[in-house]
Amino acid sequence: MKVFVDTNIFIDILLDRENFSKNAVLIYKLCENNMLDGYVAPITINNIYYICRKAKHIDDIKEYLADIANIFTVAIMDSNSVRKANKYNINDYEDALQYAIAIQSNCEILITRNTKDFKQLSKIKVLTPEDFLALL
Repeated sequence: MKVFVDTNIFIDILLDRENFSKNAVLIYKLCENNMLDGYVAPITINNIYYICRKAKHIDDIKEYLADIANIFTVAIMDSNSVRKANKYNINDYEDALQYAIAIQSNCEILITRNTKDFKQLSKIKVLTPEDFLALL
């Protein structure tokens, strides 16, 4: 199954966010063990670095990003992704881009803790980590 993993899931793992990291790690491990075909947006890589740079050592972040790049497919973001994202009525433009890239990558599910921004969209399922894991 092709799943698109939102930035917040990776940040939950790296920052070991209480109440969130356990399920995030389970999803990461499913992708690592090739039980899921995981995809991420190119902007996810940059955002993880930017958001975590003050809380974690830079070398640790870079190692984590290298692991992500080895385990997950970094999807293509192109002009078509931008045009699609512009059509979605989502307040957070990053979410619109991620949704467009997930569709463009033929993912079946987008996994995020922030499902509220995607409520009006229906081309693919958008699930929290908890809801996704309950399906398995």
